[in-house]
Amino acid sequence: MKKAKKGSNCTVRLNYLSNYNKYKYLFIPIALLPTNQYDPLAPMTKRYTNFYGADGHFRNIRNNELLNFVRDEEFANFSHDALTRVLQNPELHIEPSIDDFAMTFELSEQTWKRMRRNVKLLKSKVDVKVTSHSGGELEHLYKRQRVFKFKHGGEIRFHFDPVWKVGECADCSEAEDNDDSKKEVRRSSRISTRLSQLGFRNFRIFLGWLQAQSDDEYDKAVRFNRKQGARGTTRGAYVTRLDFEFKLYGVPVPFLLTRDPHHMSSTYSIWPEDVSHALAETVYHGDLTGSSHYAVYDPLLKLIGDSTITLKYAKRLGPISKIERRLLSSKDGKGGTLVSALIPNSNARLGDKGKGVQTNLGRLECFSPRLYQHLPDELAVKVARYKLDGVWEHLGTRERRQLDKALSLDSNKIAVDSDAIERCFFKVIDKLYWTIRDPSSVKL
Repeated sequence: MKKAKKGSNCTVRLNYLSNYNKYKYLFIPIALLPTNQYDPLAPMTKRYTNFYGADGHFRNIRNNELLNFVRDEEFANFSHDALTRVLQNPELHIEPSIDDFAMTFELSEQTWKRMRRNVKLLKSKVDVKVTSHSGGELEHLYKRQRVFKFKHGGEIRFHFDPVWKVGECADCSEAEDNDDSKKEVRRSSRISTRLSQLGFRNFRIFLGWLQAQSDDEYDKAVRFNRKQGARGTTRGAYVTRLDFEFKLYGVPVPFLLTRDPHHMSSTYSIWPEDVSHALAETVYHGDLTGSSHYAVYDPLLKLIGDSTITLKYAKRLGPISKIERRLLSSKDGKGGTLVSALIPNSNARLGDKGKGVQTNLGRLECFSPRLYQHLPDELAVKVARYKLDGVWEHLGTRERRQLDKALSLDSNKIAVDSDAIERCFFKVIDKLYWTIRDPSSVKL
């Protein structure tokens, strides 16, 4: 996504992950929509975006304002239909995307130096600015980083020169297989990016340039490296973070009621601090910092907050909600997921069953916005403010029974085709896999 200067009204850049845009109305002002979209969206957008503040947070919202919005039958029906359409037929209506992505692999110091010397080769293929910095937030792991900022979409951060030295730890006692390898000791490097902004084209160009520094070393680093003696990724590149996402157009955040049946969490971002006038901005299902989890939020608020769009421009757009599945595989004690294990059977050479990565996006339970019609006024407002994970601590015994009863009604649930969602995202995982394994093989 291309960031605009503060105060700009320009639109955001759509991602490159699909060959066609399933979200054809996503960033089109509602005034330009066809009548069948404009008529229900215009009044809903006007009412909902009045909750926005220019700082990218919700403003103070009175109970009657919030109740009148979530109880509006026309608004609820429109969002219910949008949710049903997407979650029951994801292959037709979901545009799969990868947001944050990070992987670690081992390269030699010689390759790091070649990357610095051969930047002109990269710039001959794409408009990119390269700067060098200290390790930044990862300075406890890496001393240095280079930032590759692409003119048309996103940036890549390349961390290298880890703080540990060869021989400083017990794990480094093994020797390389031959004397020549001692001159080319490979050490950990890290690539991180936001693929939804960067796009696969830029990512492929970058990896192709990296491969050109040493095809043999890239092959060893990314594919199946069995050599001993290098700390960390001794079997290939490891994916340490992989965020899957999809957007729900025409669904304001108060109407997106989700629950993870495996993890009850009260971790959520709510604004303003006076909770009696607040509204949940982001809901996290699971452990936010310690493991993989889900995040549900309004992306337009994020865009306002980082000055990509203005509040004035956001008010011209239809409401959007976003669901992310954040796979933090580096937190599972194994250092990450091998690139060679991203897709089924790709890791067969290592004796792995090769089940491939699963998004588990279909695990989330989703409830209809019509749920609010079955709740007393005060309870409906609390659910809208705190969402289903955070509301329970604000309820009395009677309200708990009322909410439990409403959640148990089949009419308030939206069926999710979890298998179809996995099929939908497999196409993106497969594309990511081949982009890393062999950048030249990916057709864009």
